[in-house]
Amino acid sequence: MIIENGKIKTIVVFVWGGLDALYLIWYIIGSLRNGKVPYLADGISTLALLSDHGLFQIGMVLLSWVLQLSIIVSCFLFFARRDEAKWVSYLQIPLRLFFLVPSVSILLMGAQFFPDYNPILMVVLILVSEMVKGWSLWRFGVCQRPR
Repeated sequence: MIIENGKIKTIVVFVWGGLDALYLIWYIIGSLRNGKVPYLADGISTLALLSDHGLFQIGMVLLSWVLQLSIIVSCFLFFARRDEAKWVSYLQIPLRLFFLVPSVSILLMGAQFFPDYNPILMVVLILVSEMVKGWSLWRFGVCQRPR
């Protein structure tokens, strides 16, 4: 069975948008379980910590926030089928690799259920997930609705 190119693009867009949404839901549920308001509590604690740390740590925190905000943006852009989603996703790849936040968000959830997982295997899986995402966005590229 041959799948039309437009259908493959639709699948790619909704898979990556869905995985971003799954990550956001997982993050929000985790915050709520700990009795925190998602993102707001983290923002307040970030502001409190910034005065206690040096420039390097501040830079790390800001980059982490850039990643979190870009995941929210890319999720909405994918579901809106906007071409900008792929560019936001390309820019996310180095941050996802640096902070070990895989695009295949199921990997993070799996690590929670298997506390004795191999960290090297996790890093390899994250690398593979980012390569697959980058390749699929490049290969099937355009997120805009087929005409």
